Amino acid sequence: MPEFSRPRGTRDFGPDEMRVRRAVEKRMRQAIETCGYGEVATPTFEHSDLFIARSGPQILDQLYDFEDKGGRRLVLRPELTAPAMRFYVSDLRNHPKPLRIYYFGNCFRYERPQKGRYREFWQIGLEYIGKRTPMANAEVINAAISALEEAGLKDFDIRVGHVSLLGSILSHWGISKDDRELMILIDKKDQKAIMRNIGEGGAAERIVSLISGVYGHDEARGALEEVKESIPGIDENSVDELSSVLDMVQKGPGELWLDLSITRGLDYYDGIVFEIDAPSLGAEKQICGGGAYSLSGVLGKEVEGIGFGLGFDRIIVAMGEDVPVEISEAFVYLLPMGEQAERASFSIARSIRKGGVGCMMETSGRNFKRSLAQAVDTGCTHMVIVGDRELKDGVVALRDLRSRKQMELPFEDLGNIASYMK
Repeated sequence: MPEFSRPRGTRDFGPDEMRVRRAVEKRMRQAIETCGYGEVATPTFEHSDLFIARSGPQILDQLYDFEDKGGRRLVLRPELTAPAMRFYVSDLRNHPKPLRIYYFGNCFRYERPQKGRYREFWQIGLEYIGKRTPMANAEVINAAISALEEAGLKDFDIRVGHVSLLGSILSHWGISKDDRELMILIDKKDQKAIMRNIGEGGAAERIVSLISGVYGHDEARGALEEVKESIPGIDENSVDELSSVLDMVQKGPGELWLDLSITRGLDYYDGIVFEIDAPSLGAEKQICGGGAYSLSGVLGKEVEGIGFGLGFDRIIVAMGEDVPVEISEAFVYLLPMGEQAERASFSIARSIRKGGVGCMMETSGRNFKRSLAQAVDTGCTHMVIVGDRELKDGVVALRDLRSRKQMELPFEDLGNIASYMK
């Protein structure tokens, strides 16, 4: 029997949900564009080698991978950073630096669906490609904050760390940051597992003490100075860079934290890293991650930059009922009454729309009472009524559904109907 149900891990969105999603998307796009970033778009599927080179062959277990009719191994994109970098290397390398680009689109991962996690999801993010100064790092983090604030999210926290500084702390005690298992444990703040991995002793306790806490903005400078003074040979440039970035990040509605345990779990991050959490989401609260990276060894070209990815779906969930949906105040419901009026209604509607006002037409043959109810239900503020008499006189009846006042408007003024709707 044919399978016509929705594929597991995907969703359908009705008009009300899409109105919410488009409103949030529009606000986030505008916030990022006002920071000077231009949009790029990449294919929905890419060669599998792009993601194997970035994350190793084991990544294919989490992806939708397939062979096309030409025998090429392809995958549905699991994220948008790698495709954007591939695009940069192939086509955008000669653009002036710094190059500021952003993207929005759907991504796919073959993983077990759970609350807030789907096999098809949406991501919005950006890349700053150029010299990675403290100002550039702060700009990227501030762009993420602006996007969330403009979207209307009222509570989120920012945590900032530094991968090279973390590596310098570990190397002081002879521990390599290339120990992937340890770095994952550090990122999860699993203190007991870290101690088991490193081994009992003063070194383990000191490392856990340094990387397990988070420090508010007022305590961050003191914590970094303590690191610099207490660990001989520490990477002081990383300490100074992190301190400068924290000073330049614009605090959002929540807290700004120094968190030395952030690793992001990927080898190419080598500088400032950051994550943003929405406390309302509970344990799975992260909605943004990013930082400074080098992809020279991945794409075969020298590519350095700073970027982030925002989980669009999780942001929608975190906002709950606070989504600022923009419904146009200038929207009319056009009711033609009679065969001649029906023929003329398309011309009338065209004139109204050319005047910048939305116009929904009655096309089901409803009477006045039912059309009025439909107009109210669909959020229209005004009704335009035209019948045989109005056609003969070259006017329409414009009814304000809020005040119930009604006036006649000549055909030649339809293009300026907005001025009569105030």
